[in-house]
Amino acid sequence: MTDQANAKVAEDAGVEQEPNRFETGWDSQEVSRTARSVERIAAGWGDRSQAIKVLRVLCHLTEEEPDRLKPDGDPDQWGFLATEVLGGMVRFNTPGADQWSKDHEKAKNRMKAHWPTIEKTWQRQAATIADGLEAEGLSLQPRLHRAEGGGTGKSNRYGFQFDNPNGMTESARPTEIDLLRVAQVHYRRAHISGNRFVRWLWSRSFDLAGWGGRIYLAFAFAALLGVVSITWIYLIGMSAAGTALTFLKAGLGILLILSASWLVFGWLVRLTIDRVTLAPAFLDPLSKETNYLLEVRESPEAQGNAISLVRYVANCPLCGAHGRDKIHVGSGRLEFFGRLVGRCDRAPNAHVFSFDHVTQRGRFLR
Repeated sequence: MTDQANAKVAEDAGVEQEPNRFETGWDSQEVSRTARSVERIAAGWGDRSQAIKVLRVLCHLTEEEPDRLKPDGDPDQWGFLATEVLGGMVRFNTPGADQWSKDHEKAKNRMKAHWPTIEKTWQRQAATIADGLEAEGLSLQPRLHRAEGGGTGKSNRYGFQFDNPNGMTESARPTEIDLLRVAQVHYRRAHISGNRFVRWLWSRSFDLAGWGGRIYLAFAFAALLGVVSITWIYLIGMSAAGTALTFLKAGLGILLILSASWLVFGWLVRLTIDRVTLAPAFLDPLSKETNYLLEVRESPEAQGNAISLVRYVANCPLCGAHGRDKIHVGSGRLEFFGRLVGRCDRAPNAHVFSFDHVTQRGRFLR
């Protein structure tokens, strides 16, 4: 071995090599960028209170000296003193800030008064902070932390602790969703409310064969006959109207009657044509859930069709991982007029699926 090589070995043995950020899990530059982003997010809240200004100063100090929050450093030197934080308020032209940097007792008392407000605001804005950092591609998740000085004459120190210091793994990153290839949803029948009347309707199908069908047809015919008769009377009144005002009143009466009749008896028409429809509104107040359907299906027992009260749900393939994944069947509204569609509870206007009560499948609409 040469003298130069021996000298190199001796040098390596005598000097402790500084651990890199992959060994310690600490990246000063990323901590600095995170602190700068948090201050920018806090500035966008529009809160001009002293407590938020203190938070922004703490972010600024962290950006300037991130290694003072290093978790494996000297605990007595971790974080920033109250005099340092409140002294930094001079950047906001806060009266008395220059004195706080020198008077330890005043700075300690004022910081003690501001800290609970800062913690409450941080907790309330946690989602805003997390989304803002994610949008900027930052993986660190900061948490407020106060290191208690204790009764040994040591002062409290303030700063942040950081979760996931090694960065977000690829498996943890949000995956892009191809909206052109969203999987079909599978609807399943769900439990009906514990209300006795609704539960009784759910447990019994209304057979349309035999007397059940005759009662159903008689009720539908009576409703139709009543609407037609009243409308006919108003039409006769319109033809005999002596003035334009009387004519308009009769016409308005017809519109009101037809509208009210559709609200009350429209489900009969939709059930007859589509074989499935939203249950009448008078059933919803009696139940714990909504989105009940009336459905016409073949009944092997009655050897014919039967009307059943049912409720369908499905898991949303777009946001199911977030826990609030239920899709309920509801009206298609104007966009899908005349249809029943599945709407996600989490995003009812964005996650919309078709609904087929026969196959119990649905495809993504928008």
